[in-house]
Amino acid sequence: NEYIDFSSGWASNNVGNVHPEVLEAVIDALKKYGFIYNHPLAFELAEKLVEITPENLTRVTLEVSGTEAAEAAVSYALTAREKPLIISFMGSYHGDSIGARIIGAHEASRKKYFEAMQGGVLFVPYPRTYKIPSWMTPDEYTDFILWYIDELLLEYISDPDRIAGVLFEPMMAEGGNYIPPRRFFVKLRELADKYNWFLICDEVLTGFGRTGKFWGIEHYGTKVDAIVTAKGLTGGLVPNGAVVMSDGMAGEKRAYSGSTFAGCPAGCAAALKTIEIIYRDNLLDYVSRMGEEALKVMKTWPEKYDIIVDSRGIGFLLATSVETGKGDELDVEIARRIFIEAKREGVWPIWDDEPHIRIYPPLNIEEELLFKGLEGIERAIKRVEEEYKAGLIKPISIKH
Repeated sequence: NEYIDFSSGWASNNVGNVHPEVLEAVIDALKKYGFIYNHPLAFELAEKLVEITPENLTRVTLEVSGTEAAEAAVSYALTAREKPLIISFMGSYHGDSIGARIIGAHEASRKKYFEAMQGGVLFVPYPRTYKIPSWMTPDEYTDFILWYIDELLLEYISDPDRIAGVLFEPMMAEGGNYIPPRRFFVKLRELADKYNWFLICDEVLTGFGRTGKFWGIEHYGTKVDAIVTAKGLTGGLVPNGAVVMSDGMAGEKRAYSGSTFAGCPAGCAAALKTIEIIYRDNLLDYVSRMGEEALKVMKTWPEKYDIIVDSRGIGFLLATSVETGKGDELDVEIARRIFIEAKREGVWPIWDDEPHIRIYPPLNIEEELLFKGLEGIERAIKRVEEEYKAGLIKPISIKH
């Protein structure tokens, strides 16, 4: 079967699956270097990452994956500040190792049996714009979270001088594809400056052009102390990750991280070629423009279909949500049916035991395919709504 790719290898194949130039770069690196730990490509990639990140980020550590990179960033922050605590957000996803599950809060089931190990992480609500208290606007909810951190968390849970930093996603991808108001990160930076906290921005999914800018945080104009990257870093061909951070966070103290295959030659070659392609082919402008057009189409779905309550996104970080008012299990089952019907239409989006359908196309998807894929998903939504109204869809229990 052939499918229009709306998943991009779970947002890893940002320049398409097995881009020939990236593949060639990987093969050349393997032929030249095989696997050695110290090699020129690692230094070239480190220099390139410093070049394409904010000017205050001058130090790089290479990792194997986004999970390890997120853990490394937290380790550097704790060590540099000599503090024991980190702030993270409810709903955030930073990986699936034990350490990453502890510093994230994607869902309670992922912490099962590890609950007692998360004492060093202070969790606060994420400023999402959908599924918030009905009496609050998104801006009011954002202000409430900032107030909660400054007035309640720091008074009753921890003194601010015990906290090393804040780990966050600029857009919450795995947790529901939420795009926060700009004001949140502006105010969060003010809190970080006030209390001498590091801001650690996890761009594993949102980086490398996914949102129409190279880094998601660029949409907010907020200074951060570290960017965590992986997934699209290598065009999806070779596992690789990185943390690009400030001198202050890298620190003079002996903070370190690493893995045998971190920064392997093939991964570095893939990353360098992927960066070249994104800039050379003007993919950031294309994603920004086409993402706006795609979202316009998706915004009509809540108006046409009773089972669809919201569509949101930025660039090619897009999602539509199911809500019937009859319980999460039914909503998740309806979303699963839409996913199945979409595949029958020849479109492969992302569905992950959630009441959402997420749409993450490659950055270089042809315009015709993009809109053909959206038409296929809409046909899937229409069929599933007809089944739902006919009483043919029942809630199922998804056990973790």
